Amino acid sequence: MGIVQTNKPHDMNIIEANNLVYKYNSKQLVFNNISVHVPVGSIYGFLGANGAGKTTTLKLLLGLLKKQKGEIKIFDKTIEKNRIEILKDIGSLIETPSIYSHLTAAENLTIWQKVYQCNPKRINEVSVLAESPLFAGLGGN
Repeated sequence: MGIVQTNKPHDMNIIEANNLVYKYNSKQLVFNNISVHVPVGSIYGFLGANGAGKTTTLKLLLGLLKKQKGEIKIFDKTIEKNRIEILKDIGSLIETPSIYSHLTAAENLTIWQKVYQCNPKRINEVSVLAESPLFAGLGGN
């Protein structure tokens, strides 16, 4: 996930997931009763074989998949009731980013800005980074 930085007290968990259960269908259990606690200032990563549940866990933590059982709190707030507020303070890239290669970085960012209802003033700032050689080959001009 990366470095977790915040102005929250150092004795709290920035991520708390308790007793999560997730099934794709009645025969395909992804995980059963897992818990993850990430203290403020910690660095965490997910390692495991294909199909182990890494991506599913991250999608649950971000509210991209609906939790079936258990509790998820990010910044001490439940994801179900505070998803948009929580996502405003999180950056994530799960698997391959969805971008349109025929659009510039700024045009791609404008699409995502509207989806996530973020402040449009940040597009210029972020697009300068996206147009840098660091992101070469990800679309844009």
